[in-house]
Amino acid sequence: MISIRSQETKRDTFPEKITDIERVTINDKDYEKINYSFGLKKVINYGFGSGTANSSFEIGLRFNNNLGQKGRISNITLFLLKTKKECKLADLEINIYKIDTLTNKPSQRLNKEQIIYTPTTWKANNVDIDVTKYNISFPEEGVVITVKWLPVKGYYGYVGPGIRFTNYTERLTYTRYNNDDSKWGNNINFSKKNGLYTNVMMGLDVYVKKKRSE
Repeated sequence: MISIRSQETKRDTFPEKITDIERVTINDKDYEKINYSFGLKKVINYGFGSGTANSSFEIGLRFNNNLGQKGRISNITLFLLKTKKECKLADLEINIYKIDTLTNKPSQRLNKEQIIYTPTTWKANNVDIDVTKYNISFPEEGVVITVKWLPVKGYYGYVGPGIRFTNYTERLTYTRYNNDDSKWGNNINFSKKNGLYTNVMMGLDVYVKKKRSE
């Protein structure tokens, strides 16, 4: 099953379709609040099944900003795999990083507060995380959104939930261990097809505000 947020384009991770327009009021002027939903669609059926939380493994997907203006991040979607029940379920920490234009890697963390998702099932599911209250900007450079498995107290085995992978024509996935900023890399690739690269599956909703046309 493909989420409505999982759209694939030839050039980037942003579909051109604009959806869900609602009217809001700012400074006594009417604006349109325009939501954009985008991500990568499912084309393969595997992913990162489980790991040890004590390694502080972090994996994330890059979203380029081709909207022509800054926005706000409203929702993040995780596509989670079925996890073996012998694995403990760990809390997932979600982080949003600005992209360094010189290194082309994650740099400044944009969320000032910790964003935690606590899984409740070992089954495969898609999870929507509303981050509107954190007031996180969507800068012109774009963002990398990551997931990190947090330690389970008193447990040192494998943890879940797993997260789904897919293939795409660009390397958009970044990983690192042990919270080391110098260790960001984007060389992950399990694809055996020329011109296709393995990427983690995530979805993102961004809204921008434009003056309302009368």
